[in-house]
Amino acid sequence: MKTKTLALAAVMTVALSAPTMAADWFIGGGVGAQQNTYKGSVTQNVDPGFNAENFKETENNVLYELRAGAYLNDNNRVYGTYSYNSDDATRQQSLLVSYDYLVGLDANNKFNWFIGATAGMNHVSPDAAEYSSKNRFVWGGQTGLMYNINDNVSTEIGYRYLKQDFEASGSYGEPTPMGTGFTEQASLNDSQQLYLSVDYRF
Repeated sequence: MKTKTLALAAVMTVALSAPTMAADWFIGGGVGAQQNTYKGSVTQNVDPGFNAENFKETENNVLYELRAGAYLNDNNRVYGTYSYNSDDATRQQSLLVSYDYLVGLDANNKFNWFIGATAGMNHVSPDAAEYSSKNRFVWGGQTGLMYNINDNVSTEIGYRYLKQDFEASGSYGEPTPMGTGFTEQASLNDSQQLYLSVDYRF
């Protein structure tokens, strides 16, 4: 909890300073791939702990995102992102606040490397009717390369890691002496995103 609080506080502090410090605003969108890692177990209700089976699965699907933010100067930017991802287990909608530090890789700063932190809220909607939708805090970081096509348009490829804490459980069947009933517990451990975006700066 302490780590989550510090991550959120750091990102929000920089984000709230944007209106007074910003030199250039930007809007943009992107598409990519998101990998979600699920962990869990299935246990027979007739004898908890007996025939328990643990599992770990990864789902890979398309990611869509829209974002808007501001460049505070040549080396710092803050932005908010809405993203959507759906796989065989869940649908996710995220509202994230991010900060990046940019390092110019050439004399004209057309190529930049960026690294930063992200915190926000993720709405998880499981496909299984037994599980309910939940809002959960997420946090992590991102890095990547940005290229300024001209003074107004830039494109970038980035990687983002998000730590998640979504957990759900459900019971199925009837707990009979033959052990037909069972309980499933599952959690969304983390998500990894690889994306390509285009931004318009004004």
